[in-house]
Amino acid sequence: MKIGLLQEGDITGTTVYKRYHELIDEVALADQLGFSTWGTSEQHFSPPSFSVSAPEVLYAAIAMRTSNIKLRTMASIMLKWNHPITVAERLATLDIVSQGRAEITTGRSNNLTTLEAFGVDPKETRDQWEDSMDVLMKIFAQDRLEHDGPFWKIPSVEVVPKPITNPHPPVSVAASSVQSHINAAERGIGVISFESYFGFEYLQELLDAYREAFDSADHSRVVAPNDYRGLYVATAYCAETKEEAREVARNVAMEYFKFMLDLAIPLAKNPNYAYLDSIEQLIEHQNDLDWLMEFTPSVMIGTPDDFIKRIERLENMGIDEVLLRIDGVGHENIKRSLELIGREVIPAVSTKQVLSR
Repeated sequence: MKIGLLQEGDITGTTVYKRYHELIDEVALADQLGFSTWGTSEQHFSPPSFSVSAPEVLYAAIAMRTSNIKLRTMASIMLKWNHPITVAERLATLDIVSQGRAEITTGRSNNLTTLEAFGVDPKETRDQWEDSMDVLMKIFAQDRLEHDGPFWKIPSVEVVPKPITNPHPPVSVAASSVQSHINAAERGIGVISFESYFGFEYLQELLDAYREAFDSADHSRVVAPNDYRGLYVATAYCAETKEEAREVARNVAMEYFKFMLDLAIPLAKNPNYAYLDSIEQLIEHQNDLDWLMEFTPSVMIGTPDDFIKRIERLENMGIDEVLLRIDGVGHENIKRSLELIGREVIPAVSTKQVLSR
């Protein structure tokens, strides 16, 4: 079982300038402690919880301060403001400067403010993502790119540079719905599940749908089929005692949950986001940290033993890697949490054998 980090440049109580440089130091520490992966989402117009709108630029600086940790965009939004050729060029450049440590998770935004600002109709996000993914995978598979799709019309061109990872850096998609998991499996790419606080049973439904679809799909034309399954943990914090962990992480956990609710409530009215049908249950518990800690795998707050037990449960469900969002609690608290996880959790979960599923 692997433990990675997903941070989003939370600038509560600080500045973007200071937080970016703190992030670089935190990833360098995580690299030394044995964390598997680091990445950030691409977020626009959503301070203070999110400040990283140009992740690939930040990754280049981090690549120069690290040597082992994988650098994965989580996620690169594959809609019309991010041309898939540009995405491929940036990924290849990062793969070169990091000496083969680049990976990519793609996604379609669930932020209506972002979609409106960039002129994207929410009803078109799935189709735009599908066409962009077709382009991206063609770039990886062919010497020259040519594409005639519903959104992208591209004449024969040679895309440079090429990544040094052969045949290409690992590809996955951030997904919250059953259908998105099935789509990823049929494409032969990995998936990072975010069960949107709907609980362990829903997460298992997502993973089972992915596994069944992957096993039954024809991947004969896929250059490098990949059945990686990650889990995004929206709020994580590890401390010596449960009381300390709760005290430090309570505010950021509840603020992030309410931020996601604010995004999800209007989207729940859109038939393209049918997985949000159970939103009423979340609204009912929007002030209940105890419920969140017990009910949803998206919150992991506690001691090293709590982390180990939770991670073992997730591994038995079919998760390969947990991606912990440890952010918004101050630089020194983040470092203490990273050190505790690196010293006590990572060695324990990396050596234990998973029980039969």
